[in-house]
Amino acid sequence: MFDRQRTALRAAGVGYLLSGFLLALGLGWAAAVLREDPYRRAQELDRFLGLRAGQMGTVVLVGVLVFGAALAGLIFALAVAARARRLHPTSATLGGILLGAGLLAVMATSVWVGLVTPVAALQYQASHDLPDPQAGETRRQTLLVEAQLGEHVVLLGHWCFLGLAAPGLYFLGRALRGERGWTPDILKLAAAVIVLHLPVTLYLARESLLGGRWVGWLAALDQLLLWSVLAVACYFAARWLRRVGRALPP
Repeated sequence: MFDRQRTALRAAGVGYLLSGFLLALGLGWAAAVLREDPYRRAQELDRFLGLRAGQMGTVVLVGVLVFGAALAGLIFALAVAARARRLHPTSATLGGILLGAGLLAVMATSVWVGLVTPVAALQYQASHDLPDPQAGETRRQTLLVEAQLGEHVVLLGHWCFLGLAAPGLYFLGRALRGERGWTPDILKLAAAVIVLHLPVTLYLARESLLGGRWVGWLAALDQLLLWSVLAVACYFAARWLRRVGRALPP
């Protein structure tokens, strides 16, 4: 599929766009966690569901946008892995499979966020108008529990992506070892930053939920570093794919 110059260059173009998306995501996420504690916000499910119902169009748009970005990332990752297989087949194949699985988890999570959660929020709002107050209260409590489980599903998808992306990037970096440029090292650095992100996240969660304080500057720096390094890794991989693609037959 990626043995032609045209398809390889198009995949490289997708990689450049994806790099910009990741950078914008990092900036937006850093600004969000700097303003508000996400762990405390998740505990206010009543208000959270009301916001989702009132901003249903925005929630659906976010889900569609993340789904499209994950699909583009899947195509780009497969293209890089396909061209890297000529150098080191085993490492490139493992890297492509792991990254692909992580991106599929993101796609499944985006469907949950964009389609399931808005419907649940609307059902929660409609439960206030039920003729039987007791039945309405029971329905609301059930939907609140479901919303809490939904937050855990989103968290699961997020960490599945990062947990699979870290070894996937490392194996792709190994597959490109010996290639000129910074691409192999940047891919391995991105894998290391993902691994570092885990203890920082656990520390922030403990301080918020048990210590009662939110270290906003650390959370913003962590998010900015994580997504910026992933954006840089995507950019360098796209540049490498573009250089390799130019040597292919049209």
